Formats: sequence, structure tokens, C-alpha cells
Amino acid sequence: MNQRTISHLSSFWLVLVLAFGLSLSSAFTVIPKPLRNNYVRIVNNLNNKLLYYHCKSRDNVIGTTLYYCKFWEDKFHAVFDVFRSNEKFQKECGGDHCILIAQKDGLYLSIYY
Repeated sequence: MNQRTISHLSSFWLVLVLAFGLSLSSAFTVIPKPLRNNYVRIVNNLNNKLLYYHCKSRDNVIGTTLYYCKFWEDKFHAVFDVFRSNEKFQKECGGDHCILIAQKDGLYLSIYY
């Protein structure tokens, strides 16, 4: 091999190592995976009263999805984000399985139920 071929080969390996190193460093950060399934469970704890809701999504860009719902029961109503694809929200709701509990005094995100 001549000096020029070795130089090109060294450059190729350097680029490959840098690309692999950058992909490893980003693998350890919490980034919502676009193809990961996420679940939202709505629990009705309103003592035999019907809880009505209508949910929609917004910001359907990979990594920024938002799901929100309008809830109502009798004369009370509320609009609540039931899922956001960011690290803070996912920690508050328990990761990929968000649990929303409707009680007499309000709506709550829970990691236990």
C-alpha cells in the first residue's frame, strides 16, 4: 500500500470511530423513541358516576407528540395533558405507561395504581 491509500484508510477509520462514539453517547440519554408504544390509562374513581372524555393529539412531530383530553362529569370539566414526549413528563407519569386518575377533587397523574 502506498502512503496515500493508508492516509485515506486512516481517515475512514477516524470518521467511523467518531460516528460510533457519538451514537453511543446519545444512546445513554433519555430520548423518546419514535416507534416506542406509550400507553395512557384513565381510571374513573368517581363513585359510580360516568366520566366523559374526548382526547386528541397535537404536535405530531417525532419526539414532540402531545396528547390531551377534555374531561367532564355533570357540571365540572377540565382539559389535561395526558401524555407529552419529554423526559420530565415521562418521569412524572411513570415512563411508557401513564396513569391518569379522576377523583372527586381532581385529576391526578400516578405511577402507582
